[in-house]
Amino acid sequence: MVMRRLAFHEALGVLGVGDLHPGGPSVTEVMLGELSKIDPRLVLEVGAGIGCTTARMLKRGWNVVALEPSDVLRRELERRLGVSAYPDPFETFEGHAGPFDAIVGESAFYGMNVAGALEKVSRLLRHGGLFASLDMVWTDEADAAEVARIHDETKAVFGIPVASRTAWTWSDWQGAVRDAGFDEVFARRLPPDSLRADGSTKRRILTSAARHPLAFLQHINHRVKARKPRVPAGWTETWMAVWRRR
Repeated sequence: MVMRRLAFHEALGVLGVGDLHPGGPSVTEVMLGELSKIDPRLVLEVGAGIGCTTARMLKRGWNVVALEPSDVLRRELERRLGVSAYPDPFETFEGHAGPFDAIVGESAFYGMNVAGALEKVSRLLRHGGLFASLDMVWTDEADAAEVARIHDETKAVFGIPVASRTAWTWSDWQGAVRDAGFDEVFARRLPPDSLRADGSTKRRILTSAARHPLAFLQHINHRVKARKPRVPAGWTETWMAVWRRR
């Protein structure tokens, strides 16, 4: 059977590589440390990927409802962890098992209608619950007229866009989350080099190449395309934040 064209993150998922969000595992641990202050019992994870963050939360003893609409990534999550994940996109998820003590999304919300997504986050969280997000946003330097083109181009080439289709900045995000009924608990801007893959990631890819040659070839194809400059320097930045629902 011929493998379909995989998106950038799907090819890496088949090769056993997760934690693709900026900052990787160390940033996730900071975020989960903030969530642990309320000792959450039930957590909704949006865009769970192959389950790296899911596994960390399960290890902490939290009950996790994981959403992963990609069939490729969801199969990897279920194979690795032996748990089931929902195939629903967040936009159509009906809130099974809620209300939730916390909702987590790493590089998950920037591609959605932000106002609608935040309204739903507020509705699914209990009062006092925490919303943790990590997303790349545009800076004030970005040319608003170019933002939609870059979004569409990166989505067509890599199967996933680099940032939102509208020129949302961190200030826009802060205002929208506050308007949705949240107070900021913690926020951190990640350094610009936080997207770089480390040596262990590269070794994992090479180790998995023999078992998954088609996924490896697709990954190489994505890497070649990624060498072409697509987003001007200084146009994007990444923020991790935790918010409390009023």
